[in-house]
Amino acid sequence: ETAVKFLNEYFSAMHDVIDKHEGQIVNYIGDSVMVVFGAPEKLDNHEIISVKCAIEMKNKLDDLNKKWDESEFSRYWKNHGIEKICSRIGIHTGNVIAGNIGSDKMLQYSTIGDVVNVASRLEQANKEFDTDICMSQEIYTALTSDLIDKANFVGEITLKGRTAPSKVFSI
Repeated sequence: ETAVKFLNEYFSAMHDVIDKHEGQIVNYIGDSVMVVFGAPEKLDNHEIISVKCAIEMKNKLDDLNKKWDESEFSRYWKNHGIEKICSRIGIHTGNVIAGNIGSDKMLQYSTIGDVVNVASRLEQANKEFDTDICMSQEIYTALTSDLIDKANFVGEITLKGRTAPSKVFSI
């Protein structure tokens, strides 16, 4: 019950931020949320918008952690040695296959393709780079100067299924 209450509060707060930035929640996967920008409707500057959304999501999580500390709800994880709730975000851009996917008994709007896999692997790369938001070079090159000034090159990784390393940036 506590985990469900926590996840629902977290997802509700993130949903508000994602809606504000015109993102489309595709799926909740355990404690993760998969979001697409620019589908099903085209969204100009989706790269910039996705990064701004990620930053605001991070800030919202900071606010939630303060709230949970003040209400002492955080005792449920602090008593297990977890100081605060953290999140990891991976951002990539490119062409995806989008549509209602599933069986004749249950369809779900989703996106599939290499772009989705790369974003997922960038999310996981946050562990390696000790970051919260990792983005591909394709995202980085689309950023405006105000975001470029906040972004850092953190390294290169060889993504599963690739031979050449990919540059990774954080913000």
